Amino acid sequence: MKQWVIIVSFILFMPSLFAASQPQLKNSHPEIYVVKKGDTLWDISAVFLDNPWSWPQLWQKNSYIKNPHLIYPGDRLHLIWVNGKPQLSLKKYLKLSPQMRVVRQPITSLPGYLMLAYVAQDKLISAEALPTQPQIMGTSEERGYLSVGDVLWADQSLVPTSQWRVYRLEQDFDRDDSKDKVANSAIKATISTLKEIADVTVIASDGAMSQLKVDDFQQEIIPNDILLPLLGIDGQADLSFSPTTPPASLSATVLGQISGYSYISNYDVIVLDRGHLDGMIAGQVFELFKPGAQVQGKKGQYHYQASTLLTDSTQLGTVAVAQAMVLRPYEYFSLAVVLNNQQPFKPGVVAQAPRL
Repeated sequence: MKQWVIIVSFILFMPSLFAASQPQLKNSHPEIYVVKKGDTLWDISAVFLDNPWSWPQLWQKNSYIKNPHLIYPGDRLHLIWVNGKPQLSLKKYLKLSPQMRVVRQPITSLPGYLMLAYVAQDKLISAEALPTQPQIMGTSEERGYLSVGDVLWADQSLVPTSQWRVYRLEQDFDRDDSKDKVANSAIKATISTLKEIADVTVIASDGAMSQLKVDDFQQEIIPNDILLPLLGIDGQADLSFSPTTPPASLSATVLGQISGYSYISNYDVIVLDRGHLDGMIAGQVFELFKPGAQVQGKKGQYHYQASTLLTDSTQLGTVAVAQAMVLRPYEYFSLAVVLNNQQPFKPGVVAQAPRL
């Protein structure tokens, strides 16, 4: 008899399980939405959903929208229901002109200015990779200030006419999983942030060193700045990832802001202590939580803890402060952009899968 009760209870509970996995539609969602110039996947998903990161569930594995990044301004998105689940049907907008061919840019997950600089070019470098990179030695004239067209030397033989970007090491972030009792392996890694300094072109090489011509610069180039290949035009970067929910088992810690600010806010780019080897994928959206307040005292005498030296205290539940979308995972670390920030926060907050 107990077995039948358990089976019936599970069957009754099953609808709620499936309901929890569905996108949470806003009460005020439209039935039809016309894509506008400047829209992003995040903007459009926020029109329909309370949980924008579940956007792929509206289009994934259906025949209506095979690739959300091929949605263009003017297209009409119709909200329909298939087997009791919401899906989006796409009606393409075609503009024909007898005089010229109109080229429209497909929409991306976030505005390009938030993504290109971090997706197209390296912003982090590992401690292991650093010694292998070419570095600036200086100029033959011992000049401290360089301008466009000036020549300087690098300490490796580089391919003539190849283009490179000059970076300066900013700050280091460490990951030490040996401190985490739950971790399966004791990973210890260090990564450094890179600040863009200048763009240069190789004009000659003697087999041991290379001459470089300054094409553009934002700041004075100094000896020991490092060089990384300039990978084509930033606009050609792959921005075709969409908001998605990470697995519940994947979490990370915010190590800091890439520019070194003490407080982190909306649209800041942060460094997370998990990378693609841990399962981080571009487009994953995490919620960021800071620890709750510490309370001390016995029943009837509770008060906020005034000193970290005191013991016998209770930490209250975590507080959601923002969301963050992964822009680029490295081996053991990732870059993410802060979204929907509620209040400025400091490094050390925890990134977890959204609570649906």
